[in-house]
Amino acid sequence: MHCPRDVVTRRLAAQFKRFPSIDASPLLVDNLDARDAGLARAIDHAVHRRWYSLATIIAHSSSRNLHKLDPQVGATLLVATAQLLLLDRIPDHAVIHSAVDWIKSQGERPRASGFVNAVLRKITRIRGNKVQIGVAGNAFHFTRNDGSAWEFTEPVFENNIANQFGFSQKTWERIVEDFGEELAMCIGINSLVEPPIIVTCPSNCSLPKEVIPHIQDGFGVIPPEINLSEMLQKNPNMRVQDPTSASSLSLVSKLHPKRILDLCAGRGTKTKQLRAMFPNAMIGATEPNETRRTSLLEIANEHNITVFTDETDGPTEPFDLVIVDVPCSNSGVFARRPEAKYRYNKKTINSVIELQKDILGEAVEVLQPNGYLLYATCSIDDSENEGQANWLTSKQQLYHCDQKRTLPSGQPGSDPTTWHDGGYAVLLQAR
Repeated sequence: MHCPRDVVTRRLAAQFKRFPSIDASPLLVDNLDARDAGLARAIDHAVHRRWYSLATIIAHSSSRNLHKLDPQVGATLLVATAQLLLLDRIPDHAVIHSAVDWIKSQGERPRASGFVNAVLRKITRIRGNKVQIGVAGNAFHFTRNDGSAWEFTEPVFENNIANQFGFSQKTWERIVEDFGEELAMCIGINSLVEPPIIVTCPSNCSLPKEVIPHIQDGFGVIPPEINLSEMLQKNPNMRVQDPTSASSLSLVSKLHPKRILDLCAGRGTKTKQLRAMFPNAMIGATEPNETRRTSLLEIANEHNITVFTDETDGPTEPFDLVIVDVPCSNSGVFARRPEAKYRYNKKTINSVIELQKDILGEAVEVLQPNGYLLYATCSIDDSENEGQANWLTSKQQLYHCDQKRTLPSGQPGSDPTTWHDGGYAVLLQAR
């Protein structure tokens, strides 16, 4: 097997038995040249986005449950099937030969090469024509992120719409129960999209001409051929931010805070937005994750932001506005966080809710009398959103001012300039 496929197969084999608790960190490709690194990343990305769908196709073609196979065999089949169905311009024979050769030369069960060969050839036999528009719920269709679909000659996804969208059956049942079948279908279709990179900048700046205007004023879509890092270096005022994320701060636009605290500030996207909105305010920020906190510290001086850490004193005075953008299930951004589809279950959500309450409790403690708290998530789950707002009003004695709930928009093949994530925001005031 060529180096790119070898790198991906080894990574997937190492985490195969841990699925759905997979490693979503970037693939290490330091030892590959640029072209091979690009192929390796594309394969890895495709598998992680559509693991359940690929597993269903493999199971149908082998009459074997993928996750009961040897990890190296299972990983090899995932890598090859992703190429056959999701990556273009790679000949079938090259994909199959590479997979079989890797099992023979690198695998611990070289005799399994015949099984791998048979399964992959079966997939190519039942893979029919590529149709321009895939139909959600059609048992014969494997829809791709651009809206096209492979039309199988056999009903691979019969009675299995959950796996067709890349969800487990249990997770899909929860989504249907919470949102209803019609809205659940929209969420499932939306999760298949490769979401666009959307940027914005302060109101006194203009986006570069290379950026495609979004339907939301002040936002734009980065064309696929543009190098984002280079564009951000040339335009330091520009930031990557979805309209839904940015719009949460519209709830505080009429306030006049003098002291602002951004809890769980991440890399500082909303913190920079706050600075543009309130140029004269004192702005503090915290971030528990070390990697994200490093990025936050890098922008602190430029934007006059005080970053509080375990090694620093404070904050010692209360704030009249506290922003709490908490960790969540990411159910409003399944397309951007495909790994969230695998952990969207009752146990995980209950754990997240308790963490959110802990963070909110800390926020209330540093909120001055009559001060405001803005709570935001990138979730569309009621228990994380309205449920937490109700908890704040009933248990923390806050007053409910305003809220906004946004469902994700966009489907495979739709105009990227109409895309936006799902999310929730609520503004409350201390009594």
